[in-house]
Amino acid sequence: MSYFLPPITNKVPLRTVTLEQVGAIVTSEALKSETLTLRSIADKAEARGYKGRSLPYITSAGVFTYCNDASLVRHSRVLCIDLDGVDDVDGLKHRLTADGHFVTLMVFRSPSGNGLKWFILIDLSLADHRSWFHAVRNYLLASYDCLTEKMVDRQCQNLSRACFLCYDPEAYVNPEGGEATLPFTPTEWASRQADAGKQSVRVSTAPRTSQPLHPMEELAKARAVTRELLRRGANIADDYGDYLKLGFALANGLGSDGRELYHRLCSQSQKYRESDCERKWQQCLSQNDGRTTIATFYSMARQAGVDLSQIARDFKPDSIYSF
Repeated sequence: MSYFLPPITNKVPLRTVTLEQVGAIVTSEALKSETLTLRSIADKAEARGYKGRSLPYITSAGVFTYCNDASLVRHSRVLCIDLDGVDDVDGLKHRLTADGHFVTLMVFRSPSGNGLKWFILIDLSLADHRSWFHAVRNYLLASYDCLTEKMVDRQCQNLSRACFLCYDPEAYVNPEGGEATLPFTPTEWASRQADAGKQSVRVSTAPRTSQPLHPMEELAKARAVTRELLRRGANIADDYGDYLKLGFALANGLGSDGRELYHRLCSQSQKYRESDCERKWQQCLSQNDGRTTIATFYSMARQAGVDLSQIARDFKPDSIYSF
């Protein structure tokens, strides 16, 4: 998996690490000071900002050249489930490690102190990453009375979901590995109701018809779309909701490279103020949690009349450095 230095706006990995090396970091005192400081901050927004500025993170799903889903080099065969707002953290940790349906590779207390990061082994020959996530999530909701939908973070379905590291001297690291003996097929459970009162989540497991773009090609494509929007004089971020949505979409797909595009697109509105726009951009970078992806930007452009199929045919990756 890939290891990233803080802040969270840094999308380029420092190095590739093993699960055992991650366990060594978490159980050492390397992040003790930052973890204790974070847990002493009562204000949630302040704590979230401190975490994003101070803690390193990994992409548990595999090795990436850049922190977005399109930049996966190889999958780790690991699924990390993020459990938040847990009342009995130690009790849940024991139940998860003892659950015979899964091979628990590692569990550690989350940076906030009231949750868990649960790493399990998955078999990608049975289903893809996203289907595995929904299968395991539905299993947990059906089998663990202490968990609710809100507590099992949906964003872990994203390949490049960032997992913050912290200090937990009692983290569990499985020294042996192994294979899971599952009571279900992942594709079955990906679309199964967790219980009678919860809506089922259906996930397509059809193979992709095209390869994801390299991050620099994604930037070239986004610039081509932006040029067309500017040529049309399209104002796609006039109200606050679209203004914020655009920022998160560009931050997710392009990282800091999206700054210029954000300012250019927002400047089409009469409400545009450079300093306000810059503050909002920095917020989108620091608080981006993967909920809004670059696909949202392309959808906004399509609604403004841009022919994305024509853009895809015409844009040239070698135009990355020219606007």
